[in-house]
Amino acid sequence: MYRLFLLTLIIAALAFVFKKDTLSKCKKEKVFELIAGKATMKISANGGRIISFRFGNIELITNKNEHENFGSTLWTSPQSDWGWPPYPFLDTEEYPVEKIGDTLKMTSKPDLKSGLQFEKKFVAIDNHFIRIEYLICNVSKKPKKVAAWEVTRVPCGGLAFFPGGGKANIPASTLITNLSKDSINWVLINKTTTSDHQKLFATASEGWLAYAFNDMLFIKQFPDTKPEDYSPGQGEVEIYSNKEKNYAELENHGAYTLLEPGQVLNYVVNWHLCVIPKTFSSDTGIEQLSSFTRNQINEIKKQ
Repeated sequence: MYRLFLLTLIIAALAFVFKKDTLSKCKKEKVFELIAGKATMKISANGGRIISFRFGNIELITNKNEHENFGSTLWTSPQSDWGWPPYPFLDTEEYPVEKIGDTLKMTSKPDLKSGLQFEKKFVAIDNHFIRIEYLICNVSKKPKKVAAWEVTRVPCGGLAFFPGGGKANIPASTLITNLSKDSINWVLINKTTTSDHQKLFATASEGWLAYAFNDMLFIKQFPDTKPEDYSPGQGEVEIYSNKEKNYAELENHGAYTLLEPGQVLNYVVNWHLCVIPKTFSSDTGIEQLSSFTRNQINEIKKQ
């Protein structure tokens, strides 16, 4: 099964060239682009939401036509603090936008209900990857304890993987890990519908989460969080798929942090998208993919 899947992970080399951001408008929604060679990220001012991340014609992010939950956004954890839906000022309302050099900055309005304000900065780094800096500010008059939580919706039909982090007190999972090899957990996100939604809660290490899809490798690299710093009822890495298999979520959590009034939490995530080498064989594809991914992450960490 894994051999057949890995045989589809075939395309040639990687090259990024940075171009200046461009602004376009579509149905009154302000949409910005960061372009790096064949890799393009689109960010909507509505919620500062990433609505596209593609390499050539291959899209790695779900869009609003596929499901009402789409794109990539920032939440705070634990979810028990706010339930559902997310606060509109932080998740869906339009953010004022600034261009500071090559950095695109979006800032939410202060949300009086949550007592928080979000700021998101996007910049292409050394023609290689896109850095996203999330800032969460306590704009209330009371201390608040929160963690940054990046939620990225991707199409089903790929292979998610991340380094395991051992045991910890986290919720039980309904989405299973298909294989643990080379100290990495491998989760096949197939397109077969299920009777209920599925969720994986996991510890992690090394600070990254990857997704192989349509011959492409999507990597999110972030600060590693220790189990003692997890938000209540959450893991460092979580993967969700809805029962209709319209989308899956790749989720990463930062450290649960006490913010005094006026204090700011900072959480940086690097997004990298590249082609999986066609030289990978069916016999050693798993080992080659894990080694290739770690090499890509080491290059990111140098920047």
